[in-house]
Amino acid sequence: MTAGAIRTPSTPGLPEFVLDASATAAWLLPEGCTPAAERAYARLRAGLAEAHAPELWLWDCGSLIASAVRCGRVAPQGAQPLWGVLDSVRTRVDLVPFAPAQARACLALAIDAGLSMHDAAYLWLAMSLRLPLLTYDERLAAAAQRQQVPVWRMENLV
Repeated sequence: MTAGAIRTPSTPGLPEFVLDASATAAWLLPEGCTPAAERAYARLRAGLAEAHAPELWLWDCGSLIASAVRCGRVAPQGAQPLWGVLDSVRTRVDLVPFAPAQARACLALAIDAGLSMHDAAYLWLAMSLRLPLLTYDERLAAAAQRQQVPVWRMENLV
């Protein structure tokens, strides 16, 4: 998909968005668990919402789990069950591979917006698909708003 490409929703009427790892953390880590996050997770698992993410989303989420174990927020034996939670929703997330030209566009966006390459990939995908970005990362949310990309929270899905 090229930047700015116009596309039609996969299933009309369903909420559709780009999902980042910070939002996914609400489903993985105890401190992020809220009733809205639980309802949003259930909707996505039931196919009542459509999420897209760059392929690196899976690695970012794995890093969240590993970091939580290293910091003592999650016991080492809790890592695999959390991966199971991630795996159960992963099948409902359209993981988008990036071609070299798209990665180069992300680099330009990262530099321009003051973001990491990873964060720029989520923003670039939201811009490219013309979808809102579901994130709890404040720096990424601010960059998205500067690009006129709507920023969602879990409450937007329930």
